[in-house]
Amino acid sequence: MSVRPHPFFSGALFARKTCFVYLPKGYEENDRSYPVIYLLHGMYGSESHWLLKGNAEQTLDRMIDEGTLRPSIVVMPSDGGYGHGTFYINWYNGTGNFEDYFIYDLVMEIDKQYRTLDDPKYRAVCGLSMGGFGAFSLALRYPQLFGAAASLSGALTSTEHIAEHYSRSDVSQMIGPVRGPFAQGHDLQLLASRRVQEPQRPALYFNCGTNDFLYSMNASYTKHLESIQYPHVYEEFSGEHTWEYWTEHLPDALNFMEAQFAKNE
Repeated sequence: MSVRPHPFFSGALFARKTCFVYLPKGYEENDRSYPVIYLLHGMYGSESHWLLKGNAEQTLDRMIDEGTLRPSIVVMPSDGGYGHGTFYINWYNGTGNFEDYFIYDLVMEIDKQYRTLDDPKYRAVCGLSMGGFGAFSLALRYPQLFGAAASLSGALTSTEHIAEHYSRSDVSQMIGPVRGPFAQGHDLQLLASRRVQEPQRPALYFNCGTNDFLYSMNASYTKHLESIQYPHVYEEFSGEHTWEYWTEHLPDALNFMEAQFAKNE
């Protein structure tokens, strides 16, 4: 197993970017293609945090060695690097095309440079906190790219929640009027409602600590998915909004992704 930095140019951001790429044991010695998992960081984070704080490399090594996760390519990217966090979306005020950077620069770069299974059934995205929002947003907006998404302690908010709590903050720079079409296009509840009847809807998994400040948001999201009969897996554990929690429960998300990969065999 190895982790390497991968520099590339983003036309969407007109900037040089770097992600970290985990390659499974034997990658260099064979010509097979592999599933791809994207691991997204949270607010104030960076592309290195899953490695430095979340023990992602050790978790991947262990799970692949013990056979609970098939050999996979795992990509740990930046959210685009603007401010304290971009939420992996294009900003309403034109600050940056952070969603386009991810979809059209990063994903295509990885598929070009590595032997990936270029199929949504074998491409998944997972994130923590802000990255949990990003994982669900990207998967629900691009089901032709991502077959599964997972969130740990995710900011699984809706525009109604934003209207109640953040409408006077700089969040409006990201999404514009909270009840406008741009914001509605990134409302995770509305996105799930639009996808639920589609055959190519992404599989969703999420968990949250019961002492996490985002716990009520996660509990509300599972209730919404239940109300519209969107199949999903939601789990609650003891814990707070900490790297200790995310390190412990990353395997739960990876187990879910492995189960989705196995369904496609």
